[in-house]
Amino acid sequence: MNGRFDRILTTIENLVMFVSYALLIILVGGETLRRVITREQAAWGPEVALYAFVWLSWFAMSSNTRLGRHLAFTEFRNMMPARMKRCFEVFDCLLWFVIGGIIMYTSIQVVHTNIRLGQVVFGTPIPLWIASIAVPLGWGFTMLRVGQNLLQIFRLPDTPTAETDLPSGSTF
Repeated sequence: MNGRFDRILTTIENLVMFVSYALLIILVGGETLRRVITREQAAWGPEVALYAFVWLSWFAMSSNTRLGRHLAFTEFRNMMPARMKRCFEVFDCLLWFVIGGIIMYTSIQVVHTNIRLGQVVFGTPIPLWIASIAVPLGWGFTMLRVGQNLLQIFRLPDTPTAETDLPSGSTF
């Protein structure tokens, strides 16, 4: 189940990142050419590109958390004994859960406000909640990845091996 679950999360992350990145490139490139050729620019172009970047960023964070490429003190930790290293990795996961919970709670409040007020992305009919829901969704995916990393930490043996020297999440 974990392998299948991981593949589903990875597929969703990759799809969101691809669509966001493609939209970002098309909008920024198209609007740049349009500005050079016609000296005009759509008012909504930068807004939509900004929100595409937001979606890309939060889902890239989730993907990189899975691969163990997030902010970490790996060189310092690699010098630690295996048990101490695992304790710090568990502490990291718990810290991620606390921070993620706070961010998800507050960002969901923003999404609810966007829905309640009926706000739209400037110059478009796109509801603003569609843009702002990227934050709690991206962090939700990240929390799932942190949970996977935590399970992996508990599954690793206590004896140091070459596998335990890999960054968290890189053995999925």
